[in-house]
Amino acid sequence: MTKTIILGGGIAGLSLASFLETETVVLERDKVLGGLSRSYSIDGVAYDLGPHIIFSKNKKVLDLHASMIPTEKVRRSNQILYAGAYVQYPFENDLSKLPKEDCEYCLTEFLNNPYEEFDADNMQQFFLKTFGEGITRTYLEPYNRKIWKFDLSCMDTQMVDRIPKPPREDVIASAGGQTTEGYTHQLYFHYPKEGGFQTMVDEYARRAVKNGEVLSGIDIKAIEGGPGAWRIVTSNGIFEGEQLINCIPLHELFVYLDAPEDVKSALNALKYNSIHIVAAHYKKDNIGDHFALYVPDPSVSFHRLSKLGFLGDSYKPADGGSVLMAEITFRPNSYLASLDIETIEQQVIDGLAKLGLADAEDLVSIETQTSKYAYVIYDLDHRTNVDKILTYLKSIGIRCAGRFAEFEYLNTDGVVEHTMALADELNGGIGSA
Repeated sequence: MTKTIILGGGIAGLSLASFLETETVVLERDKVLGGLSRSYSIDGVAYDLGPHIIFSKNKKVLDLHASMIPTEKVRRSNQILYAGAYVQYPFENDLSKLPKEDCEYCLTEFLNNPYEEFDADNMQQFFLKTFGEGITRTYLEPYNRKIWKFDLSCMDTQMVDRIPKPPREDVIASAGGQTTEGYTHQLYFHYPKEGGFQTMVDEYARRAVKNGEVLSGIDIKAIEGGPGAWRIVTSNGIFEGEQLINCIPLHELFVYLDAPEDVKSALNALKYNSIHIVAAHYKKDNIGDHFALYVPDPSVSFHRLSKLGFLGDSYKPADGGSVLMAEITFRPNSYLASLDIETIEQQVIDGLAKLGLADAEDLVSIETQTSKYAYVIYDLDHRTNVDKILTYLKSIGIRCAGRFAEFEYLNTDGVVEHTMALADELNGGIGSA
């Protein structure tokens, strides 16, 4: 009998175990720890399902992550690739880089916005109200459609309602050629000096074993019992514990639970996207000194492209080439989900060539990693459904932490902020780091 059983060996489960002051056992289904935060390698270059930068507005989390492993401090250079031009992120801060007609369209519709006085009940309405038709139609709408693979009028505003309306004078200056930095608090981030984000995973795993065990390759067969006497039946025997913390996707947890029909209905209504991460090693590239490119062009399959060599010398191939990482989301059971990996990779190769970012004849190697769970979709019923599910789980003694365990779009730092708070509660308020 252990004090706490934690299901899932991703950042949520491992960080929680490292913060708790009681005996724990972490059970992970995959042989490699990390979940959405694990790393892979192509021709000696590590790449993530992301990538996952080290950044947070929470100073406690940022200080912890920047000190856990050797890191490089990197100045962000993210660009939006629009009509062949590099537009500095955020879009509204660099409108002069657009073709003249598009620039005038964005500026005029922002300054004379007929949607400004309406209440915004969904994401589409929020974009129109906040930015006007021009910025919405040229960038925000096509780019967000590519990420979410879901109509923006059917998504709520949880993802966007904290975005401030840009001042009129700033947008006017932007259209006139005065590029401003925007989001200056995000101008710098940290990243592991080598090994990708897996090094953060491995360090959390090392810290987690101080109070117990971290076990991988564990196939759960059944969840039995209740508060004070949980029994997890697995391929490696039975684990018993007083507390059960769930850090795996809700859809995977409920395979083992007999829930009321209204809770099952809420679970079945939750929506999410999967993702293909395509890593391509080229002899050279044409991106320049930039890290990430956002690609709203609907004729190109990927919505974001990252140049890994920007992160440091250890992320550059030994042959002097470049590894580019493309991200392609898709809804499970959709048409895109039916495409084979060879087709997905060819679409990336063709897209890079079309955008003038890399020539097909320079391709050295290419590989794809696919994650079933990638992005939480905030549809109009998301909040109601998630609250119902988590309330039920708490009522039977199961707490949840992590992006798909809480079904919230949490970045790594947000996940750790939540596990710190949960650990503090479970430790009796005695501190969690």
